[in-house]
Amino acid sequence: MDHFLPERFFDLTGHEGEDLFKGVAYVWEAVATLPSYIEKRIKPEVLGEIEEGAWIEPGRVQIGKGSRVERGAIIRGPTIIGQNTVIRTGAYIRGHVIVGDNCLIGHGTEIRQTLIFNHSNIPHLNCFFTSLIGNRVKIGGDVHTANLRGDGKEVMIKVEVDGEKKSLPTGLTLLGAIIGDDTNVGGCSLLQPGCVIGQRCIIYPRSTVSGYIPSDSIFRPKSTPFEVIPRSQR
Repeated sequence: MDHFLPERFFDLTGHEGEDLFKGVAYVWEAVATLPSYIEKRIKPEVLGEIEEGAWIEPGRVQIGKGSRVERGAIIRGPTIIGQNTVIRTGAYIRGHVIVGDNCLIGHGTEIRQTLIFNHSNIPHLNCFFTSLIGNRVKIGGDVHTANLRGDGKEVMIKVEVDGEKKSLPTGLTLLGAIIGDDTNVGGCSLLQPGCVIGQRCIIYPRSTVSGYIPSDSIFRPKSTPFEVIPRSQR
């Protein structure tokens, strides 16, 4: 099912994680291989500014030129942070994370085993675990991913393609969200395990989102389950 090829969600050109997706048939497969990928590629060095009072795990973190880590932030490794990215006070990066160039990770945000592409903002009081976040994604405050089913069983992706409803196995018991390029997620939203959102979507505030949301969709709370709005009508 080519709806879930990585290139349907992300522009992979020139990004630190580009090679992660080679040979991947379903985009969420990259979540499981992200830790080993980072461990092989990381080159621990700090080329950015680390304010006094920030804590960076020694020998386990790579930070690019022009990036800044504010006092009170904690970064555990292995973690790769690109260039011109800001990690604000109170952020907690727990390891196996890649943050791209020109990103913002805000106050009170916790991240674990997640890839964030370039020019994306996760501003404050957010939790993102075992997830993939595209380019130019904007996340509102107090948005969280749930990455574990209540019964602990395998996460399934609920989809409706060409009028047919399916549940796709992932082989994973831990899977947060996949968010495609140029998507906006409104504040106080919950992304359920195995939430897969395409490119250029708008998720309204206070939404609870599950399953597959195709590109160019607008998701409103209590909508059934989403509506696709042509870009010319936005």
